[in-house]
Amino acid sequence: MALMDIPIDAQPAVRARLRKDIDELDYRRELVLLSKRYSQREISKFLGIAQPSVSSALKTAQNLLMPMENFSGATPEEICRRYAAGFLTREQLVDELTRFPYVKGGTTDGYDTLIVDPPGAWSEVDDAARLGLIDDAIYEEVFNLRHRLG
Repeated sequence: MALMDIPIDAQPAVRARLRKDIDELDYRRELVLLSKRYSQREISKFLGIAQPSVSSALKTAQNLLMPMENFSGATPEEICRRYAAGFLTREQLVDELTRFPYVKGGTTDGYDTLIVDPPGAWSEVDDAARLGLIDDAIYEEVFNLRHRLG
């Protein structure tokens, strides 16, 4: 269900859920960064949690994409989620989506028409618009800026 289709009195809960998911993602990324400098035992002491909890969280985080320098998220979808959660202004969102180094979308093998785009493809912006994480005006502005239209 698109964010804009959710009743206005339910939207704060949806935004809180988005923030919770983003906080969890940021937490796991921070653990990965800490694990490069400290032992799991030291990290568990810093955080006041058991070492097996640190180990489990690091296993979950081992394949996470890290944001590139000067970007708030690792993918266009994550950047849009951060905007929808209230972590980014419209101007920051437009700037990041315009500058993002999008990867080439997936292709078909000629037999199967199912195409799955890799993380970082423009299709994530399409999906964000469809899900209501961004509105049509933002989509159009970013599209036009990327293609130097208007």
